Amino acid sequence: MITPNVIDERALLKSFVSGEEHAFDKIFRLYHPSLIFFAKRLFVNFDQIDAQQIVLDIFVKLHEKRETFESLNSIKAFLYISTKNSCFNAIEKEKVRLKRFDGYTSNFNESDDNNILSQIVLSEVYRELYQAIELLPEQCRIIMTQLMEGKTAKEVAEELSLTVSTVNSQKARAISILRNRLSGAGIALLLLYF
Repeated sequence: MITPNVIDERALLKSFVSGEEHAFDKIFRLYHPSLIFFAKRLFVNFDQIDAQQIVLDIFVKLHEKRETFESLNSIKAFLYISTKNSCFNAIEKEKVRLKRFDGYTSNFNESDDNNILSQIVLSEVYRELYQAIELLPEQCRIIMTQLMEGKTAKEVAEELSLTVSTVNSQKARAISILRNRLSGAGIALLLLYF
């Protein structure tokens, strides 16, 4: 004798396999809460991972493979095994992310914070200096840019087909203009170069 429960399961499976929305909805409501609980238990030490998203992705896969299932037990097994595998994959990715983060942050200490702050300030002063150089008259700008790259006045003169005295006079003119445009830190940096 076939019990009513078996008949309901067969009808549900048949409806699900044929793609009827109400059948998928019933299976979703039947297993979703327990799968969320299961995933959260696996993620007990990994609160950054979204159990809800993992389970929703599993249901998408279930729907895509709906025609391959022969029983509700095979659906249930698929849901739990897929959830477990996806959770373990997510945990491994999270472990790698945490390891990289720990490796990155372990290289810093309080003195490094001061060093980073110093580098930010220095970068901003360089930005200010280069912006001011961009506003110089063309020949002054070209000469100052090359001098900032570490070239000597002689090298700049040869490259631009100028005399060394012309390069030096343009440099002096540029420094005079820049002193009026730069902050104290910008002037200090300028003086370090020249």
